[in-house]
Amino acid sequence: MAEEKKVSLTNKDVNRAIARWYITTEMSLNFERMQSIAYTYSIMPALKKLYPNKDDYKEALQRHLELFNTNATAGGLILGTTLAMEEEKANNPDSIPGEAIISIKTGLMGPVAAFGDSFSAGTITTLFILAACSLAKSGSMAGFWLLLLGTMYTLGELIVLTKLTYKKGRSAIKDILSSSLMSDVIEGANILGMAMMGALTASMVNLSVALSATFDKATLSVQDKIDAIMPGLLPISVLFIYYLLISKKHVSVAKLVIGTIVLGIVFAAIGLF
Repeated sequence: MAEEKKVSLTNKDVNRAIARWYITTEMSLNFERMQSIAYTYSIMPALKKLYPNKDDYKEALQRHLELFNTNATAGGLILGTTLAMEEEKANNPDSIPGEAIISIKTGLMGPVAAFGDSFSAGTITTLFILAACSLAKSGSMAGFWLLLLGTMYTLGELIVLTKLTYKKGRSAIKDILSSSLMSDVIEGANILGMAMMGALTASMVNLSVALSATFDKATLSVQDKIDAIMPGLLPISVLFIYYLLISKKHVSVAKLVIGTIVLGIVFAAIGLF
């Protein structure tokens, strides 16, 4: 008997899954299954190619419709692993049970989300957005291009991680998440993020005291005295107050925005700031 021909995913199939996941990852987010609909949609063409038998295809779709939620760009680690495991199962059904694929996929949600949320979303993407806002505030079109560059970075990260894990399998995830280089990169990015936050706070948060007094024809400005103690003392104080309200008192950002607007109007009306 002739050996049964194996089915393999092409680079185009992997790219298609990446594009679908990147575009739809937050579209169908819900409390019942989180991102599972978007994830299933992203790998549907690949599954259809791997499982020409209708019953096998339906079974593959059903197992991926279980609850799933992780970081979108770092999720490429799971996406590539899933594609590799499904390809292996399609060519040798007895090698991997369907439950094993879901177990690996579910078990990786937390570690991958922690990595992606702290490094990709929480640090790198935030830095791009803050720098772009600073440039846009000054009227520079460079802000738009920098924001676009940030988007290209997240897409590039998704592509690299997906293809890496698809080619090298589950061992690639362990190598990436546990490597000392990645730990150093994350720590360096966090330090850079803190420095950027301080610099941008000083340049974007404007707060000055309008009070002044005249003595013997000399005008004494309260703001000048504050600047003599420490330039930018009021903006950095506001930053720390907001940080404490959010982290310690769990005040919502919406309340802080509304409160800032109200206090700004009141203090401006009485001539304090």
